[in-house]
Amino acid sequence: MRRVASLVLVGLGIFSLALGAVLRFYAYPELAVVPLDQKTESVAEGDAKVFYPNELVVRDTRLTATRKVESNLTAAEAKVDGDVMVWDQGLVVTDSKNQLVSAMKHRVCLDRRTNMALQECSQQYVTDTEGDPTPADKAVHQEGLNYKFPFDTQQQDYEYFDATLRKASTARFEGTEELNGVEVYKFVQKIPSTKFRDQEVPGQLIGSDEASVTAARHYQNTRTMWVEPVSGIIVKGQEKQRQVLVGPDGKEGTVLLDATLTFNDKTVEESTRNAVEARDKLTLISTTGPVVLLSVGLVLLLAGIVLGFLGRRARHAA
Repeated sequence: MRRVASLVLVGLGIFSLALGAVLRFYAYPELAVVPLDQKTESVAEGDAKVFYPNELVVRDTRLTATRKVESNLTAAEAKVDGDVMVWDQGLVVTDSKNQLVSAMKHRVCLDRRTNMALQECSQQYVTDTEGDPTPADKAVHQEGLNYKFPFDTQQQDYEYFDATLRKASTARFEGTEELNGVEVYKFVQKIPSTKFRDQEVPGQLIGSDEASVTAARHYQNTRTMWVEPVSGIIVKGQEKQRQVLVGPDGKEGTVLLDATLTFNDKTVEESTRNAVEARDKLTLISTTGPVVLLSVGLVLLLAGIVLGFLGRRARHAA
């Protein structure tokens, strides 16, 4: 009887050890992918100084930036069993009177595991209210992370895509914090004042007596992102953005935008809830499940070996 019980315990122990290893080294890599069917919305708000071109004045106002990100399931690259996802993003910024301040559209192909942009996809673009009216025909060099960090985010720097400059720059890891009871990693991307467009403007906007002048439009931003590391979800974001006209003499003219926009409470709560749900599922298959199964398997295996040894001794004694 002891021999049978020993074999059963050893068999269960081996099965538990194997299942724990499968969960950690096979199931987790297969399941740690972003679902193709995604649809999210975030809202950021804050006080700002905004230039109104129709009136040629700068006013204090409060801005609301609504960003919607949705999977494009019709794109050729978005295959059910594939590693590529295609995201369409729309960003609309309005003032306190619900007047449109700016708008932007962005389509990008991403790796479903790392969230890094992929160059080989077709019809990727970025366009805004002053940009190309036929964005699908305009190729954009996509690079870096977009809208999310990778699963199992590390305490290191990452390259993150900036849609205004159409290129990525470094988001530096600056420590850990607690947000709504959840540990998050803080990343800060500092973009110095950079020219990104030339445009014809009334001379008075850059202190010139000429009726029309070609001015450079400069952009700078400090983008802060608080990331739940297991899921890679950005639970809170903030941008301190400034855009200004610079004349041919290199002197700054009219400030077009000076704003600090931060995720509102509702967005932070929803993002935190989604991150915690994803974190718990991923932790179950990557850490908790394997640890429990490996521990139980080891105990069963040792119990079976000990029981078999005791049974053998008892038979020898008899």
